[in-house]
Amino acid sequence: MVSSIKEVDESHNDDLNIINHTKTQHASSNVTIENAESIRSCITIATTKNEGSHIDNNEKNGVNEQDNDKKKLITKKRIGVMLTFFSLQLSLFLAALDNTIVATSLPKIGSDFESMAISSWVVNSYVLTFDVFQPLFSKFSDIFGRKYTLMSGIVIFLIGSVLCGASQTMIMLIVCRAIQGIGAASIFSMVFVIISDLVPLEKRGSYQGIINAVFALASVFGPLIGGSLTDNATWRWNFYINLPIGAVSLVILFFFLHLPTPKQNLKEKLKRIDYAGNFLVLSAATLFLLAMNFGGQTFPWKSAAVIAPFVLTGVLIALLVVVEMKFAKEPLMPPRLFKNRSVVAILCANLFFGIAFFAIVYYLPIYFQVVRGDSATWSGIRLIPMQMLITVFATMSGLIISKFGIYRRIITTGLGLLTLCIGLMSLFDVDTPFSKIYGFTVIGGAGIGMTFSSTIIAIQAAAEPRDIEIKKRIAVVTGLNNFSRILGGALGVAIASAILNSTLKKELPNIIPIEYAEIIFQSPEFIRNGLPQEYFEVTVKVYVDSLRFVWHILTIMAGIAFLASVVIKHHSLKQGGPSSEKKEEQGNDEKVQIGRSSSSTLDEGSILHIAEGTTSVENKDQVVVQVESDQRSSFDIKNARNQK
Repeated sequence: MVSSIKEVDESHNDDLNIINHTKTQHASSNVTIENAESIRSCITIATTKNEGSHIDNNEKNGVNEQDNDKKKLITKKRIGVMLTFFSLQLSLFLAALDNTIVATSLPKIGSDFESMAISSWVVNSYVLTFDVFQPLFSKFSDIFGRKYTLMSGIVIFLIGSVLCGASQTMIMLIVCRAIQGIGAASIFSMVFVIISDLVPLEKRGSYQGIINAVFALASVFGPLIGGSLTDNATWRWNFYINLPIGAVSLVILFFFLHLPTPKQNLKEKLKRIDYAGNFLVLSAATLFLLAMNFGGQTFPWKSAAVIAPFVLTGVLIALLVVVEMKFAKEPLMPPRLFKNRSVVAILCANLFFGIAFFAIVYYLPIYFQVVRGDSATWSGIRLIPMQMLITVFATMSGLIISKFGIYRRIITTGLGLLTLCIGLMSLFDVDTPFSKIYGFTVIGGAGIGMTFSSTIIAIQAAAEPRDIEIKKRIAVVTGLNNFSRILGGALGVAIASAILNSTLKKELPNIIPIEYAEIIFQSPEFIRNGLPQEYFEVTVKVYVDSLRFVWHILTIMAGIAFLASVVIKHHSLKQGGPSSEKKEEQGNDEKVQIGRSSSSTLDEGSILHIAEGTTSVENKDQVVVQVESDQRSSFDIKNARNQK
């Protein structure tokens, strides 16, 4: 792989000096690199046999110096690549961490502000904006460029983190969490889009596997970190911890991430935004989630405050369909994608997977704290076995996808394991052995890890080739994939909260004094820190039964995701990758042609361009690099003059 070429000395532009290294019976290769306008340059490597010729010692020393300089440059760029990929993972870790870091802190936050009844909105406000802004930022990146969309998201996220940590009321915290979610939406969508930009579809699985493992790990480690900070410092550090980590990521990306920006003036860029589509998506998603959170908690399900948002959601969705089909020049959600059976099946599976996964992450710690009496820290520690399995299986699944090109079976198997896990969780009781709990949850961890790594590859492969052109459709399908999963997460938390609270409000007043029941609704910590002993066992039993009902509903949701995954058709991963990539091996000779691909992605080696200061060859010279095959690999560089 040739990742950098020393600039041709101007003093040799008029003469072509061919430098050949003499070695008996050794093969060599000529690597020709044509001028390119972008990172998707056409690179042709043609192999030939070369007979040795004599060069003097001065020329040989010059070549060695060039070799050393080139190797240093390659090393420098590789360090830049590693730092960039690390910062992308770090940014994603923060966005995913804040999805769940307050899970074990909610009882304490609710007690501090004496507002436990609305504490679920600390989660829901973040998830709401995190979800609905995903398609928007994906589209904005097509218009304004990936790098600045990502960096602006990190800045918004850090501002929101400061405000969350400084919040003085529950309402202020909820609003600031919504600001955090907007920034997290940009981070989350851009990390996946940038990886998709740089790596061909058939090789993308291993990269996406690592990224998805980071997301899953952060999502499940969130409760542990949040619980530890809450027990040993204050819940406010759940948000302040983002500042130094986010700042490091921001600096690395600023200096090392170099991606092209669309060549349009601001007026032309603004014309490309689907304003009506953006407004309708934001409004419909917001109203739907409001209705789900109001129902059975703030207002009865039959009240106008719940029914009206549901009705308006339906009206807005109908308008969205009309706008996207008839009026939008660059639709936020291209209608033809939804004519693809596999795309619809993947989005459906992802939606119900999100419902099940996020509800587990939030409500399993509640079981540990309220029913088993664990601290916030210990409720997070008990999730570690599941965390480890998520990480291992997400990474392994990505590698399997890259090597064998299969993904449908992985998705189906993963969702089947998740359904089994949640079904077994309904057996949890007051005294269930922890060995059994760990055994059940690791089954779910394996299923979650397998599903995380596979769905994004599946939807990119399922979309028609014209729908995954780089900078035109890859961001759209990636954004829709993330949108469906996070929307499911918001619904999962809302559904579980509605079931739990409705059951508690129905049952508790019948077995304990109403004044105690009201306190428990506001602060579950009261069960172990203030409730008279004679009411303790019956209250915990009601909590167990309420959570069991939650597990039953989540089992159905995971089952629907499993059934949807069965409908997914398998597509060749080469369909979305570089269509002109060909490799032929002939003994020691090798010819590799990497042309402009239909999806405009890069091969795995070309990811080094991410660390370059430019994304195109700046001069118009043809540069010939002579590569000699030996027991040691040495590089000789031909100087070339302008080709007219």
